[in-house]
This record gives sequence, structure tokens and C-alpha cells, in this order.
Amino acid sequence: GGAAGVRVVRPEPEAPLSDDAALPEIIAEDTRPALERFGEDFENTGNLATLAIILVDDGTMPGGPDALAVAPFPISVAISPGQPGAGDLMAAYRDKGIEVLSILRLPEGAAPSDVEVALGAAFGTLPEALGVIDIGDGGLKQDANANEQVMTALAADGRGFVTISKGLNTTLRVAEAAGVPARVVFRDLDAEEQDARVIRRFLDQAAFRARQESGIVVLGRVRPDTISALILWGEANRAGQVAQAPISAVLQE
Repeated sequence: GGAAGVRVVRPEPEAPLSDDAALPEIIAEDTRPALERFGEDFENTGNLATLAIILVDDGTMPGGPDALAVAPFPISVAISPGQPGAGDLMAAYRDKGIEVLSILRLPEGAAPSDVEVALGAAFGTLPEALGVIDIGDGGLKQDANANEQVMTALAADGRGFVTISKGLNTTLRVAEAAGVPARVVFRDLDAEEQDARVIRRFLDQAAFRARQESGIVVLGRVRPDTISALILWGEANRAGQVAQAPISAVLQE
């Protein structure tokens, strides 16, 4: 009673999906360590001693990704997350198949919150950085707590660590204890704007050391003289005595 004239609206039954209906694509999350996810393929066919070259790009030389892409061997790049356009610069290098490290800087007496902010910037701005590098100007200090916090974060993501050698190098020992692949820079090639001749001599010394102890790392800057010296050295016969490798390969040896 009292229901006369009431219209009842029932939902239409759903049509069954046809065999060729579009289904949402399921993409599996890549859970590999960052060194594997963002590292480039490398095959040491001659089983030679390895030498990795890292160049700091501070953005002052235009066309860095194009210049390094034509090098006859792998060169890795270090970028500061705080410099203008850092994310775009990282993307340009990654598009060329060039590995990237994030330059880590901490304030004096860094508190845990400072370390967290620095790491957030390092990998928030440069998400495809496969590790961090301390180039000695405001990087990690001899602070056990800050070192442990940084290395715990790197270990969790499977990232690596590179540092300029300083005395007993407490930071390197903390990295090794945390299971973080780590290397010390053997030689800075152009800290004093050395010319191409001097840089090639430094590279010869690094290659000699690599034949004694594989996995040597050298550091330079993205500048015309340095790039020219690297290419000339790489094309010389003596350079064939070592395998120039991306930093990921050296860290994973």
C-alpha cells in the first residue's frame, strides 16, 4: 500500500569482459640494489685490472653529456643536488648511458635531522644516482654518528660510496662495516687546473697502480682540457693495459 506510482530503478547488469578487453598493465617494482638498477652494463672481456674515472659537473661547461658520450670508454659523473638544474642534468647524462653519483655535503656538527635532509636532497633531486661521493669540501666529517646514519641509508638502498682519502679515513671503515661498497679516490687529476699533459701523466700513474691493485678511482672535472686528455689517453696503446670501467663495476668488484 502506498507504493503506487513509485518508479524503481535497477542497475544494468555489467557486460562480461571480452577476451580482448584492455586490462590494466601491471608493472613489477624493481627491487634490485641501486648499483644494479642505475649502473650500466660492463663486460671486462680481457679480465684486466679496472680503472674508474669520475668527473664533477658543476654546470659551468655547457654540453657536458654530449661531450662525455663520445668518449671511447665509460666515464661517470658527480653532480651536486644543490646546483641549479641538477635534476635535468642528471636526466641528460642518464639518457646518454652515463652513470651518476650525488655529491654529499653535511654541515659542521650535523645532527641526525641534518643528515636526513642531506640524503633526501641527494636522492630526491638525483633519484638515479647510484651512490654518493665525498669530494672533501663539506662532505662527511670524522663524526661516527653521522657516518653510521649515512651508511645505514646507503646500505638500505644498495648504493655505493666514494671518498677522497683523508688520513685514517674513519668514514671508509664505517662504510665497510655497514656492507656499503666503497672506494677511495687515488688521484685528483685537475684540482689545480692542470693541463692535458699533466693529466695524462696522472692517468699513467693510476693505470700502473691499477695493475697492482684493481679497482682504482680517479677524480676530475668536466672541463675541455680534462676531457681532451682523457680521450687522448684512452686512445693510446698504454691505456689498453687496464679496463676503463664505470664506477658501478669498480664498486661491485
